[in-house]
Amino acid sequence: MQPKTYGDVKAMLESGDLSGKCADLNALYVGLARAVNIPARDVYGLRVARSEFGYRSLGVGSPNVTRAQHCRAEVFLTGYGWVPIDPADVRKVVLEEKPQPTTLADPIVPPVREKLFGAWEMNWVAYNEAHDVSLPGSNGPAVGFLMYPQAEIGRERLDSLDPDNFKYTITARELKV
Repeated sequence: MQPKTYGDVKAMLESGDLSGKCADLNALYVGLARAVNIPARDVYGLRVARSEFGYRSLGVGSPNVTRAQHCRAEVFLTGYGWVPIDPADVRKVVLEEKPQPTTLADPIVPPVREKLFGAWEMNWVAYNEAHDVSLPGSNGPAVGFLMYPQAEIGRERLDSLDPDNFKYTITARELKV
């Protein structure tokens, strides 16, 4: 089996493996929208607060947001501008909201499915739309998308999704103004 290439729509379609993390699912959505001439883009960011919808899996419950990176998708609709779409969060509710994965028919899913077509929660901060990023000073290949911290030691890139070998902490707090 080939190693997973995160966010690589061509590899996903060729292999038939349409699963993955938010970057994979939203990249697939963006690719399919673009294939029918609907302008679309991925937006990378970080969850920084609880879910106002009440979904445990769609928010954070502590100041430590190290594992709260999230990719979202947007489509451009004439007369509306960029409209948020988040199929990955619907999938996240199916897989993580209950102790065991459920289905789209479960009563907890339709409300979030309806709300996340055309909106997203404001518990998330976007930080870029970058793809194929060449890291300054790196001899390694371009990073497919820039959602997680990146590091290299001795010209070897660390796997940012390997928590045993790549450690970092991100914290967030609400500012009172």
